Amino acid sequence: MEDPLRSPLPGLTESVHRSLEEIPPAWRGCPLALCLSGGADSSALALLLVRREFRERLPTGMEALHVRHHLRGAQSQGDADSVHELCGRLGLPLRILDAPVASGPGLEARCRQARYHALRQAAPRTILATAHHRDDQAETVLLRLLRGAHARGLAGIHPWRDDGVWRPLLGADRADLESICRSEGWRPRFDASNGDRRFFRNEIRLDLLPRWERESPGIAHALADLADATHRLAPHLERALDRLADRVGLAIDPRGFALCLEGLDDPCVDPELALLLERTWNRVGRRPWAGQQLSRLLADASRPGAGRRKGGQGETAIWGGRRLRVEAEAVPMGN
Repeated sequence: MEDPLRSPLPGLTESVHRSLEEIPPAWRGCPLALCLSGGADSSALALLLVRREFRERLPTGMEALHVRHHLRGAQSQGDADSVHELCGRLGLPLRILDAPVASGPGLEARCRQARYHALRQAAPRTILATAHHRDDQAETVLLRLLRGAHARGLAGIHPWRDDGVWRPLLGADRADLESICRSEGWRPRFDASNGDRRFFRNEIRLDLLPRWERESPGIAHALADLADATHRLAPHLERALDRLADRVGLAIDPRGFALCLEGLDDPCVDPELALLLERTWNRVGRRPWAGQQLSRLLADASRPGAGRRKGGQGETAIWGGRRLRVEAEAVPMGN
């Protein structure tokens, strides 16, 4: 039995209340949908949000949405059955959505894209609450650091997205959410794919971060705090990048994007330009080029002459006359 004197419930409750205050006014009258996978994180969020103090602050009501990708056979059905049982216990309306995804390269990214598409199609003007927590944040920041992310990428998972995705538990530890499930007598599901080290994020979660934590206790909190500090600086940085985007004539189209380097003193070492390109790659749904690869590209594009190079996820960079264009065969647009 959990020790009531050491319960994480008061801290989690306060964290959710603070997060509710940060929902933009334009969204506060909208219904809320809890993205419920059946795991410990989302189950704990459901157990928290059905408490009377939160229901009273959500007058338009709340439902749960569970997405099935049909990748894990009987385990997927077990997840759906568990979610159905939990929602019945909590009196929470449930909709189960199908978003089939084929096995193959880039599975995590394709599942995430299919999942959010299904959720938004089912609930177009609804706040989507997900159970991302502080450990997820630390993993994300470390993953982006290892992939060469610039300052914007270090903001990690945002507590609120402009499209209505809400993460009220980013200040909570995974252990706290597991504790909530135990204290409520609920046994969540475990997704075996979370132990598959072929996925780089799992290797970070299971090996790299725990080893660092043993050697330098508090590293995960430090990474999450870095994300929080970067996120708070984001509005100022975004305004600076908007001004630079106007200056270089940045243009985005379905195939990619283009800009003019004329007038920049030294594009190769311009930190704002690197951040602008990172933001642009994200907005066209591509992974930003690594730092050294980007530096070589900007050096080539700044010199006289023309050329082209493949990079990133197969994009083609084309330059000449201090103009640069990056395109791919099918660049998925979005944030």
